[in-house]
Amino acid sequence: MSWLRRNGLFLIAVVALSAGALWLKQGLQRDSGQSSAPQFELGGPFALTAHDGRAVTENSWPGKLLLISFGYRFCPDVCPTNLQAGASALELLGQDAGRVQQLFVTIDPERDSKEGLAPYVAQFSPRLIGLTGTPEQVAAAAKSFRVYYRKVPGSTPDGYTMDHSAFTFLTGDRGTVLKLFGHETTPEQMAEGIRQVLKR
Repeated sequence: MSWLRRNGLFLIAVVALSAGALWLKQGLQRDSGQSSAPQFELGGPFALTAHDGRAVTENSWPGKLLLISFGYRFCPDVCPTNLQAGASALELLGQDAGRVQQLFVTIDPERDSKEGLAPYVAQFSPRLIGLTGTPEQVAAAAKSFRVYYRKVPGSTPDGYTMDHSAFTFLTGDRGTVLKLFGHETTPEQMAEGIRQVLKR
């Protein structure tokens, strides 16, 4: 592949990621806690499979807020950072952590089976549940949350990576997003954002 073509593809990927982030942020209002309150309805129903084999939906944890991240198991840095921030935020909540369920939705169902997700999510927290499904189920869930993702071919068929947006969503009834946390959000900021919702 020529230098010009390689750099052209890279530029297209950067533009696509930037456009996806801008599209989402246009409907959001920032606050001092590094979290956002959506000004439009974001989130919604999903039907996926948990890493323990259970079929789950947004209603599978009644009475709890859901702290949802999208990503994939082979993600080198963004996903581990987001998942660790979420797990640490729940630790900071103390007893209130029982009112929140942390979830990780793969955008790479081709490689992320429930068997593969189980040991992966256990690295971050015993409370974290990994979710996978058919490509169609994953695409439907991502569409509800306006999550951008795209396969980037690698040197081998299984060596691809995934470009994706990197927000963490806090949802309430019917899967509606109440708070949105950017990749730069610290565990302390995330915990405070969750507390604000729990107090309502």
